[in-house]
Amino acid sequence: MKVRKPAWAGRFYPGEPEALREMTTSLLAAAPLQNEDRRLLGLVVPHAGYIYSGSTAAAGYRLAAEAGIDTVIVIAPSHGQYVRGVSLYDGEAYATPLGEIEVDGELTRRLAEASPHLHLSQEGHTLFDGRPEHSLEVQLPFLQSALKREFRLAAAVFHDYDWEICRALGDAIAAVYREGMLIIASSDLYHGESLAECRLADDRTLGILLRGEAEGFCRAHAAGEVEACGAGPIAALLRTGERLGASSVRLLARTNSEEVTGESSGYVVGYAAAAVEWPRS
Repeated sequence: MKVRKPAWAGRFYPGEPEALREMTTSLLAAAPLQNEDRRLLGLVVPHAGYIYSGSTAAAGYRLAAEAGIDTVIVIAPSHGQYVRGVSLYDGEAYATPLGEIEVDGELTRRLAEASPHLHLSQEGHTLFDGRPEHSLEVQLPFLQSALKREFRLAAAVFHDYDWEICRALGDAIAAVYREGMLIIASSDLYHGESLAECRLADDRTLGILLRGEAEGFCRAHAAGEVEACGAGPIAALLRTGERLGASSVRLLARTNSEEVTGESSGYVVGYAAAAVEWPRS
C-alpha cells in the first residue's frame, strides 16, 4: 500500500498514541459546543503545533463531532513545494499515530477528473527538499478523535491561489458533495513581528472571511488585504458553499501565538476557527 506516514508526530503534536489521544480529547472537551442548529458544510481551522493553535482548532472540531461525518475533504496549503494546480493524494491512506485513514479513491478520482487544474499526485504530500508538509497532517488526529465513526479522506494541497484554480476546486467539491461530507480548509493567519499588527490584520482578514464571498476573499488576498497562508483553501471552501447555498460563515474562536503562550518571542502567528454552514431555515 502507498501510505503517507506521519512526519510531524513528536514535533507539532505528541508522537505516542496515548498522549496524542489524551491531548486531543482534552482539547475537544474544553472547547464549547457552539451548535446553533445549522447544518455544517466545512471548517476553517489552523495548523500550527497543538500547544499553540490546538484549542482554536478544537473549537471547530467540537462542532464537527456532532455532524455525523463519514467523509472528509481536507484542503491545505503547500508551504515548501510549488504544486502545479491542485494535488490530490493518489495513495491508499494517510497515517497518524492513531492509525491509518483510508483515502477514498473513487471520490479523489472524481475530483481529479472535474478540472484540468486538479490532478492525482504525491506532490506537496510527501518529502520535498527534506521537508514534509505539515498543514494537512496536523488536522488528521483531531478528526480521528472528534468524529464518532470511521471516515474516509480526500487530501488536497496547492500553492497557486489564482481565482481560476480556487474556483475549479470549489466547483469540483460542490459537484461531488453529499450529506455526511465535511470540508476542512487549513490555514493560519498573520505571520509577523507585531502583536498589535497581528490583531489588526486578523480583524481585517476575518471581516472579509465572514462576508462569505469566495472570489472577493481570493482577490483580497492577491491585493494584500487578507493575510492567511491557506487563503486558497478558504476561497475554495467558500466557493463550494456558494454553489450549495451554504452562505453563512460564523467565527468560532480566534487567538494568536503570543496570547496563547503569554510570552513575547518577537514573532506572532494568528489563528482562527470558523464554520461554513447553511443558514437557518
